[in-house]
Amino acid sequence: MNKLSTLAVCSLSFAIAACGQASKTEISETKEPTKVSAINQLQLDKLASSLDVKYQVLSNLETDCPDKDGKPVKHCFSAYIHFTSPNDMNVNNWQIQYSQVYPIYAGNSDTLSIKLFNGDVHQITPTEKFSGFKAEETQSIKIWMAATVLTHSQLMPNYWISSDNLTAAVIDSTRTKIDPESKLELTPWIVPYDNIQKQIQSNPKDINQYADANWLFDHNADVVIDESTLTTSVIPTPTSMVVTDEGKLLDLTQGLSLSYQGLEEKDVSAAVERLEKLGVASTKGEVALQVSIDESIKSKEAYQLSVSDTGITIKASDKTGAFYGVQTLASLLNLDGLTIPYVDITDEPKYGYRGQHLDVARNFHDKAMVFRLIEQMGAYKLNKLHMHLAEDEGWRIELPSFPELTEIGSTRCMDLSDKVCLQPQLGGADSADRDGYYSVQDYLDILNYATRHHIQVIPSLDMPGHSRAALKAMEARYRRYMEQENEVEATKYLLTDFDDKTEYMSIQNYNDNTINVCLESSYVFVDQVLEDLISLHNQAEHPLQMYHIGADETAGAWIESPACKALVADTTNEVNDIKHLGAHFIERVSNMIASKGIAVGGWNDGLGETHVENMPKDIYSYIWGALPWGAHKMVSEQAHRGWNVVLSVPDVFYFDFPYEVDPKERGYNWASRRIDSRNVFNFMPDNLPIHAEFRVDTSGQNFESDDTLQKDESGKITHRPIPKGYKVAGIQGQIWSETIRSEDQAEYMLYPRMIAMAERAWHHADWSVPYNYQGEKFNKDSSVFTNELKDKRDKQWQSFSNNIAQKELIKLDKLGVFYRIPTVGAKIINNELHINSSLLGLPLEYRQANGVWTSYSSPVEVTLPVEVRARSANGQRAGRSFAVK
Repeated sequence: MNKLSTLAVCSLSFAIAACGQASKTEISETKEPTKVSAINQLQLDKLASSLDVKYQVLSNLETDCPDKDGKPVKHCFSAYIHFTSPNDMNVNNWQIQYSQVYPIYAGNSDTLSIKLFNGDVHQITPTEKFSGFKAEETQSIKIWMAATVLTHSQLMPNYWISSDNLTAAVIDSTRTKIDPESKLELTPWIVPYDNIQKQIQSNPKDINQYADANWLFDHNADVVIDESTLTTSVIPTPTSMVVTDEGKLLDLTQGLSLSYQGLEEKDVSAAVERLEKLGVASTKGEVALQVSIDESIKSKEAYQLSVSDTGITIKASDKTGAFYGVQTLASLLNLDGLTIPYVDITDEPKYGYRGQHLDVARNFHDKAMVFRLIEQMGAYKLNKLHMHLAEDEGWRIELPSFPELTEIGSTRCMDLSDKVCLQPQLGGADSADRDGYYSVQDYLDILNYATRHHIQVIPSLDMPGHSRAALKAMEARYRRYMEQENEVEATKYLLTDFDDKTEYMSIQNYNDNTINVCLESSYVFVDQVLEDLISLHNQAEHPLQMYHIGADETAGAWIESPACKALVADTTNEVNDIKHLGAHFIERVSNMIASKGIAVGGWNDGLGETHVENMPKDIYSYIWGALPWGAHKMVSEQAHRGWNVVLSVPDVFYFDFPYEVDPKERGYNWASRRIDSRNVFNFMPDNLPIHAEFRVDTSGQNFESDDTLQKDESGKITHRPIPKGYKVAGIQGQIWSETIRSEDQAEYMLYPRMIAMAERAWHHADWSVPYNYQGEKFNKDSSVFTNELKDKRDKQWQSFSNNIAQKELIKLDKLGVFYRIPTVGAKIINNELHINSSLLGLPLEYRQANGVWTSYSSPVEVTLPVEVRARSANGQRAGRSFAVK
């Protein structure tokens, strides 16, 4: 057995790293214990306003770990949480709650205890030895976790203090702040890392390097500034472009005169509005813009654009193609002079499904932000908005049949009972700025706005797991009707079997977040939810064409449910195995959806549990396995079922992951340590296994992808290449909101990565390697992706990145869209400062010894210490700075 080392109550005089050493100031054990009394409201409020909390990360590779569940732990995460009061506060009977995404399994302190309450909420309480807070003396607890914390954003804000019959309050020192120059979030309760390389290492084999100024300088070494393609650049890249007169530019300063044939103004009005916002008038202008439908153009969403002395003509196969033609005109536009080149463009999309997912359930994002997202999706020719509207932490859409869903499920508060609001998971105490819901009118507005931008909205209300908000809301409904002695109405939509004694823990550590799939009332609920959604979509004349059921991550629920035992025992149905209950739910709900004329979407793991013969035909399976885990095998399995596949692979398309290996970069990292725009640009959607040649896993290690025919010892096929000629339906970017607490943060994570994803969704790269339907093995030495193809890819990235920095980001600034300004690389070479960037063309600057920031254009002699940073395209906002060593 590993023993916990004794932890002293220590002094926090900014020698925090030494906390716990016996040589530091300790509270004498010989003193008479101070009498403590139950906290009152005045004292609670005083502690909330004055208590200083510090979270000190020690290591993700602690080796002196307590046993877990009676078993040794080789290495673990360890940290201290320190509490310092400026005043004597001799009080007890309080609890401090805080959110820690992964559960603490052990804590050590004589005076404080810790436990996981539910989800990510942990409780810290005083022990019998606690004798109060003494002025400027620090109470500390050491904690251990069988997981990792690699970014500051995983350490949630808004610790809150409570006591029975008192009003709880957020501890002010744990609130986030906003840096006035960068507009980025600051987390003052997190102790600055003193050994970053050690503290960001996830396991003993992790060779990822901290992306400091030196690492970034080397990483960006092949990026050069290039303005040669700016005039003619379009993102996403068209199928074909011919510059018809290199010496001419068409001046649009006098505006456009529009005419239409085969369509109406409203069909392209959103694209015309983008031109207007960028400075091009669209009424009574001098330049003719003719937009027409041409039935000789056969491909869906295709168009042809021509610019000449007589004006601009756009011909399209359909109204959506015409809309994209006008968006290409906006993409061509040079804002400096409002000019466009003389070109002939022929264009059509690579994939029919080009999506972006937005999680508004865990943390809410307002309608204005959704509108901005829709605008950018339309501009970059994305056509599916997957809205994740319900989760454990919140229900975010008003449905007329279920007022409780938003009355209870849309708000978090400092109350753990779930009777009037939800528990404040994800640091959600006092979180009015990131809670809320879309009213019926809000949702209709979103649908209408999406229609104008030729985007299909795909709602998702995750079930049967991830459903805590719905469960608690329907339990509140049950109580309300039972108080009225109306049991029939109380149980009509009930999702909980109150006699179920199953003890389970979901992936997110909830013990109460899964709909009971054996209650008939659960299906009545789902059916009415669908009917409400269908009605809303019909009101907006935006038909509900696809519904995403979620269907992932259900963990061991229902086993002791009497309702489930009865269902399995009933020989009149096909359910004879309690382990198949999740699949039974997915199959039944999928057929319910299909019966209403709606396509079914879901995550591949849940869908993969079903029997294909029990499922409808029109299925969209979203693959969320990482490339090193065998994402290509998941695609193959679902493709051989005859289903449509949408690639949502997390190590490419999860935009809630960090841009770089840096604790100050926001996001989770369970599938990738870094996803920058170049990672996304380099992706080959048609050939997943080939990425083993040049990508690495979360530890920075190479991996192998075996796509050949494989069988087990009995001869059963365990993997085979995808069916000959099979193509995925498309790709989708994801932005999950656990660590994303504001609209600026959401847009920071989206842009510019979403633009690179749009490039891969629309344009077929001529450097990509075709899929080998015979199957093949790939690793770092297989060399199927030739140096010639790599050179072609990298040259196209050079052009793309320059166009992003020098053209697209300028437009995002003008349109009020927040985006990530890259951290820059820098080195001192021969006493001169050299700076580079992944997005060259943005303003660069440096300062010496905390002096004045100075513009950088070429190597300059400096004296250390020196900081470097970039600025936004319009110069109004600073990026995060780095010290150069």
